[in-house]
Amino acid sequence: MTIIGATALIISGGTGAFFSDTETSTRNTFAAGAIDLKIDNDSYYNSNRCTNVGTVEDPMWQWQGNAPFPVAGTECSTSFPLSDLDDGLLFFNFTDLKPDDEGEDTISIHVQNDAWACMDLTLTADDDVSTTDPESVVDEENDLTNLWDGELADTIQMFWWADDGDNVYEVDEQDLSGGVKTLTNLATTTGAFSITLADSTGNAWGGNKPLPANETVYIAKAWCFGTLELTPVPGNGGVNPSINPGVTCSGTLLGNETQTDMVQMTLAFRAEQARHNENFRCNPPEEQTGTLTVNKALLVSTGGIEVNDFTLHIIGPNGDEIVTDEVPVTNLPTGSYTVYEQITGNVAGKTFTVSFSGACSNSLNVGTSSPFALNLNDNITCTILNNEIGDGIGD
Repeated sequence: MTIIGATALIISGGTGAFFSDTETSTRNTFAAGAIDLKIDNDSYYNSNRCTNVGTVEDPMWQWQGNAPFPVAGTECSTSFPLSDLDDGLLFFNFTDLKPDDEGEDTISIHVQNDAWACMDLTLTADDDVSTTDPESVVDEENDLTNLWDGELADTIQMFWWADDGDNVYEVDEQDLSGGVKTLTNLATTTGAFSITLADSTGNAWGGNKPLPANETVYIAKAWCFGTLELTPVPGNGGVNPSINPGVTCSGTLLGNETQTDMVQMTLAFRAEQARHNENFRCNPPEEQTGTLTVNKALLVSTGGIEVNDFTLHIIGPNGDEIVTDEVPVTNLPTGSYTVYEQITGNVAGKTFTVSFSGACSNSLNVGTSSPFALNLNDNITCTILNNEIGDGIGD
C-alpha cells in the first residue's frame, strides 16, 4: 500500500509538464473612412480684400485695400476659413452694387480621401424688388408677387477657372464655365449648372484622376456688373487681383433698368468616393427611355383557351424580357425592339395564326414581329392577335 500510494503521488505531480505556447492578436478592427469636404474662400471686391484682422480664435473680417469702395476697415463676410459651409457662410453678399463693380474670389477645396468633386450653381431669384423714379422711365412697375421680374441676372457676368491659388486668371489655367456667362446663362432656374472639378471624364487640373487626399486644389471666379473680358496674364505671372486679376470689367453700357433689383443663387459642392467608383460623372448623360405595352388578343371559337396560355416577350437593349398582357413596361432604353410569344399553357394541340399590329408589324419569322424603334418618351402599344387554325372563323 505504501508503494502504491507513492506511485500515485508521482503520477499526479507530473500531469502539467508539457511544452506550450500562446500567440494573441488584439484590437482587430474594421472602421469606415469618410469623405469630408472642406471649403474656404478668399474674396476681393473692387480690388479690396476681405481679410481677417483678428486672430484664428477671435476673427474679425474687414475690407482692406486702397479702393474707395468697399471702404477699408468696414466689416465684410465673403471670406472665411475652412468650413462645411454652414452658419450662413456666403460667397456673394454684396447689397449695394453699382455698374462697373467687380470681384474675384479663390476657393480652396480639401478632401481627406481621394474623391471626385463637382460644383452646382442654381439661380433662385431675379427680383425687381422695387421701382425707383429713374427706373420707372425704362422699366415696368415691380410685381410684388413675382421673384423673376428683374434684369440684374442678365447684367452680372461671371467666369470660373481652375486656379493655382493666387486668384489671378493665367493663360495656362483651365476654363470651367465655358467662357464668360451671365448669371442667367450660368445658373438656370430649371436645374443646376454643374461644373466638373474631377470625375471619370477629366480633372480640371489635368488627367482623369480624382482630387488627391489631403492636398489643396483651387478654383477661382471673377464677376462683373457690366461686361467682363478675359485678359489672362502669362503663366505664373499673377501676383494678386489688386494688381492684375487677368480680367477687366466695364459697366458703361448699363442703364437704370437694374436699380434695386436683387439676384440670389445657391452654390453647392459635391464630393463622392473615388475608390470602386471609377465611372462617376458629375453630369451623367440623361437616360433615354420610353414605354411599351404588349396587348394580347385571341380570336377563337373553342372555349378554354386564354391569354395566360401564352408567354409574351420583348427583345431590346436589355435582352429578352417576359412581360404581362396590357401592363405598360416603363423606363425602357430607347432602341430597336421585337415582340414574340410562346405557347406555355395547355391548348389541347390547337394551332394558331399570329398577326401583329399597332407599333408592331408582321415579319417573315412567323410569331415574331418585325423590328421597330422605341424613341425617347414614346408610349406605344404592340398588339398580338391569334386565330385558331381550322375553327372556320377568319381563316
